[in-house]
Amino acid sequence: MITVTGEIVTFDGILSDGALTIDDETGLITDIGSRRNAAGASADIDASGFWVLPGFIDMHVHGGGGADFMHGTEAAARTAARTHARFGTTGMLATTLTASRADTDAAIQAARRVIESGRGDDEVRIVGVHLEGPYICPARRGAQPEAHVRLPDLEEFTHWVTLGGGAIRQITLAPEMDGAEVVTRAALASNVVVSAGHTDSRAADVARAIPWGVRQGTHLFNAMRGVHHREPGTAGAILTSPEIVAEVIADGVHLHPAIVRLTVAAKGLDGVVLITDAMEGAAMPDGVYQLGGFDVHVQNGEATFADGTLAGSVLTMDRAFQNVQKFAQIAPWQAARLASANAARQLGILDRVGTLEIGKQGDLVVINPETGQVEWTVIGGRVAYRRQ
Repeated sequence: MITVTGEIVTFDGILSDGALTIDDETGLITDIGSRRNAAGASADIDASGFWVLPGFIDMHVHGGGGADFMHGTEAAARTAARTHARFGTTGMLATTLTASRADTDAAIQAARRVIESGRGDDEVRIVGVHLEGPYICPARRGAQPEAHVRLPDLEEFTHWVTLGGGAIRQITLAPEMDGAEVVTRAALASNVVVSAGHTDSRAADVARAIPWGVRQGTHLFNAMRGVHHREPGTAGAILTSPEIVAEVIADGVHLHPAIVRLTVAAKGLDGVVLITDAMEGAAMPDGVYQLGGFDVHVQNGEATFADGTLAGSVLTMDRAFQNVQKFAQIAPWQAARLASANAARQLGILDRVGTLEIGKQGDLVVINPETGQVEWTVIGGRVAYRRQ
């Protein structure tokens, strides 16, 4: 058995001077309680004074550490997974970019190989694939390559679902596009989360798409029709629709801190999912990187094309967790819902991960509350990262 001691962050509070025990064979949590009552263990992580949180789950991440999931190789997927393990992420959706069918095929196949062969000891668990595009609005494409933007295609989407063998877990599309309804309904039937994004939808378009199966909003306010007092737009519809969970990039670049606070206030603690939207320049020095075949300039925490267009981010989930506490003025246990539980709920895996509870996987992150640094990342009861 492995015992982790520290400030245990539960779904609705903090267990001070607590202890969490993980079965080192099954990787499941077997006990949570007071430190003084903890049973003996074969190995210990003494996190006294540190927060012990459920591992972060990132539903929207393109890469990191110099690698992009669109490179279409197992090596790139594992590099990205290894990179984000250093920042407390324990589960992620390998996220594609609008691209040709062949390039998308390669990215899906690479992610599937990693999923089926299993994660390395120092890698985040890839729990599926997020197709960001190609069925998006050209005028709201943001950093997505215009050459490959196209109308929703049921045959193509079905091909990707089959190719993934269950790996496709999310798709971002524009609900106002011709063919969006049939693809959305097919996605719902295939247990794929449908997220409205890169869209010029009016509020009525979003309302019409909710019965089809739209349940999420991709990087709220970014690459979508914004709020107007006479036309709530996509953003207004997401903010006011309880059926829809909003993705939030809490880097202080994509959203002003006051907008993050407004969003959390409007959606509540169960209505927001923190994401990174990280590209290959995440956890790398400032410099020039690539996204969709175009140069991206990374400098001072921003990733942009030469014309200033935001091109993903270099955010990591530990900073998103820290930032949302400051921006929205919420407690660590509340921020943990946004960084872990809500994503798990959206993906239908909350029975296994997303909170620290007996019977769930031993996926956790230990953070120093004074510095914000990740001290340990533990996945399935095994240490994936330890700060030296």
